Amino acid sequence: MEKTLQELSEYVGGTVIGDPSAKIRGVMGIDDAQEGYITFISNNKYIKKINQTKASAIIVSPKLKDINISSPQKRQRNLLVCNNPYLAFAKLVELLMYKKPTYTKGIDSTARIDKTAVIGQDVSIHAYATIGQNSQIGDRVVLSHCVYIGDNCIIGDDTIIYPNTVIYHETVIGKRVTIHSNTVIGSSGFGYAPDGQGYYKIPQIGIAIIEDDVDIGANTTINRAVMGETIIRKGTKIDSQVVISHNVEVGENSLIVSQAGIAGSAKIGRHVTIAGGAGIVGHVQIGDNVTVGGYSGVINDIPSNETYLGAPALPIKRMRKCYVIIEKLPEMREYIKTLEKRIKHLEGSVGLPQSTQSKQRRP
Repeated sequence: MEKTLQELSEYVGGTVIGDPSAKIRGVMGIDDAQEGYITFISNNKYIKKINQTKASAIIVSPKLKDINISSPQKRQRNLLVCNNPYLAFAKLVELLMYKKPTYTKGIDSTARIDKTAVIGQDVSIHAYATIGQNSQIGDRVVLSHCVYIGDNCIIGDDTIIYPNTVIYHETVIGKRVTIHSNTVIGSSGFGYAPDGQGYYKIPQIGIAIIEDDVDIGANTTINRAVMGETIIRKGTKIDSQVVISHNVEVGENSLIVSQAGIAGSAKIGRHVTIAGGAGIVGHVQIGDNVTVGGYSGVINDIPSNETYLGAPALPIKRMRKCYVIIEKLPEMREYIKTLEKRIKHLEGSVGLPQSTQSKQRRP
């Protein structure tokens, strides 16, 4: 597909600076872009590459629209000015280059579907998929190869579940949900009661609910509740290799990045970002619009509209000061040793007994 820069501008709600008739046939990164392609800048560290790219146009933010930039051929660059260059980039990739997967409608002969299950219209149920008793599968649902749906589950319209995913009994999946391969939803949470000699398994009799428009990456685990519900609210996006434990509630439109872990009964607010490798202990509450930095450890509640970082996680401004101190610890240790020697020398020169501090063995 080929479009003019003006057509692309109208599609994403931007403004053209330069030649609106320039032909664009695709989107490429700024390092690899060639003539006939559009690229984008969403991070200031790439501004210096504007004069190096061969792209026919560049998506920029309004703050860059007046910058005096020229191509290697000494001609004015074509710019597509957008308030959100990264969002415009995503929309143009979808428009110009993305080919939406197609699925053969129907039920494969090897699929195992219980006679009590209710199957919607225009479904695509692939080889060796399994659907348990009394489960309900909505319209246009895609169940890829070897997907397992347990008893009494509900799968909403237009949901896509990729191969080898396991949905345990009584799980509820909303509409337009995407679940990638090898994910497990509704498995038992990690709950044991010590009995003096070992550990007694606590029955996990609650359910897991995934609301509408949620995306879940590959190899992610979301446990069912001990009692009640584990809930992922609508619009939330979960990366691969994430673990969400029993009775957790994740608010709407949150982002949880790979290798994050959330322990039981934690409550996560709306529009929260939990970066890669972060850990959230059980029973804490995280407010709305919070960002938790990568590999942070959250052990206490976090109020809304805050950014926390570190282990244990602290407000980002305070933790940055801590990091500066940590980097200087070797020099500080040497300085303290020097001060101890000077104090010892001063005490000796005036005939005073050594102070308690100077007698202490240094680490």
